[in-house]
Amino acid sequence: MPKIFQALLVTFTLFCGSSFSTVAQDFPSRPIRMIVPLAAGGATDVVARLIADKLSEQVKQPVIVENRPGAQGMIGVEAVAKSAPDGYTIVFGSSTTMAAISSLYAKLPFDPIDDFTAVAKALDNAYNVLLVPAALPIQNVAELIAYAKANPNKLNYGAGTASSRICIEMLKVMSGTSITFVPYKTSTQALNDLMGNQVQLVCEPTGSGMALVATGKLRAIAVTGPHRIDEAPGIAAVAETPGLKDYGHWSWLAFFTRAGAPAAAVDKLSNELLKVLANPEVASKIKKFGFDVVPSGPKELAVLQKEAVAKYAKIVKDAGIIPE
Repeated sequence: MPKIFQALLVTFTLFCGSSFSTVAQDFPSRPIRMIVPLAAGGATDVVARLIADKLSEQVKQPVIVENRPGAQGMIGVEAVAKSAPDGYTIVFGSSTTMAAISSLYAKLPFDPIDDFTAVAKALDNAYNVLLVPAALPIQNVAELIAYAKANPNKLNYGAGTASSRICIEMLKVMSGTSITFVPYKTSTQALNDLMGNQVQLVCEPTGSGMALVATGKLRAIAVTGPHRIDEAPGIAAVAETPGLKDYGHWSWLAFFTRAGAPAAAVDKLSNELLKVLANPEVASKIKKFGFDVVPSGPKELAVLQKEAVAKYAKIVKDAGIIPE
């Protein structure tokens, strides 16, 4: 190689290394926007704000939480997909909004994998509970299945999120039951109709679901993880039901940014988020909302996301769901 080209190559390499280091040191130099694709006030939103507050302390910049609910989370996720690729806009996505949704809709305004860069996984084992009206004579999943088979087409289930729908569709496929899907714009609407017995089954996150059970209007008949959990004392897991030992439905939550963001900025952001999640005080507060802090970096998250896309594609296909 001619010496002039060798010199140019060395200069370019040094420049790139210096530029990468500068980006890492300077980032962030202005506020970060954290988009939560759900309404304010729910468990996910509260946890996002806990993380945002601590992250802000660490990076010495405001971290502004912005709620963008609607369209099964697509509105919020799309906002990040269309943001500047600079790492200053992140989404607190889930296995639903960043994976399952790609199988439930024929035309998405974004590609969950190609349009995003994985930053850090934060939470896992976000279980749900299966809820029925207190007046319905069903105490567990075995009784639900028996009732559905004895009364074909008389049970309806409501779902205001993709996660809630997949939760029950999995149960239907594995148990061979017929329960009619009734779509809702929000989980709140579905739960209101459940309390009024307009629908007879809803799959809801543990924290909010058990709070409603405490009112006496609803009954929890099972948790959707592989085992019982402290947040729902005395409630069996679906997997304990004969014939359903392989059933399991839970969510993970993680941070993503727009594809094309500088690698140095992504690394810095990932490291800072992992530092937040390693804080015992933060982890303790998060646990109270029914989540387990199970952090991992960008590479592990990217693999997890691709596996989840394939997993949910199979579930949707097996359930015979036609993408909307």
